[in-house]
Amino acid sequence: MSGKNRAGYEIPINRHFYVYKPPRPLDEIEADIARLEGETMRLLRGLAA
Repeated sequence: MSGKNRAGYEIPINRHFYVYKPPRPLDEIEADIARLEGETMRLLRGLAA
């Protein structure tokens, strides 16, 4: 099927609706990872007990 026979059109969603959000500070991300690792270890200990 050639491009001439297609019906409709594409809407570039990202171009119209994407809003850039800068990444969080590295210290904040590291703190979240440490908190989640601690929570994971606590839950695993609860399974092993």
